[in-house]
Amino acid sequence: MKIQSLLLSSLLLLGVAPIPPASTQQEICRDEFEIEPSDNLRTLELPQFGIDIDIPANYRAIALNDGSVTIYDPGTYEIIACLHRGGIASVPRGIRSFTINLVGNPRNLPLPALIEQEEGAFQPRHRYNLSGTPVFVTEPPGIGISAWFAPPRARGVVSMYDSCECQPLDSDIFTRLNSTRLR
Repeated sequence: MKIQSLLLSSLLLLGVAPIPPASTQQEICRDEFEIEPSDNLRTLELPQFGIDIDIPANYRAIALNDGSVTIYDPGTYEIIACLHRGGIASVPRGIRSFTINLVGNPRNLPLPALIEQEEGAFQPRHRYNLSGTPVFVTEPPGIGISAWFAPPRARGVVSMYDSCECQPLDSDIFTRLNSTRLR
């Protein structure tokens, strides 16, 4: 429930994807549940992060005022949009999201030290190589898996966070990394 509140609070700060304004009549949010990704992909160009990432064509990307970008399947997006409009969810369910954030590193800390500063501990689950750029995969406190790396053309460190009110699998973050290209 905490992550759902955080997501709803974040959606109040929308920068890109339009969500219709709240209406005076309370809407019952119809839940399509998580909708499977389409076979077709589209490239999400994120120059501020120094990356491009292929996502399913039916997924929605939302740029938030804090500079992060969150990606949802269409069913999750619709339930969140409805709740934002003041609707009522008839059946509570878990929310799955994938958020890309740029973390400043003004002191040029080594990546493990920055991760420890941000997550409270540095315990890498896995290491990955993204076109010659080292990536650390961690499991921060909470309900998700993170990937951290410093793209050469970004002004900071990219944090990709795959969160789910379920148990996200390590393979989920590797699927995201496999669809990511440095600019």
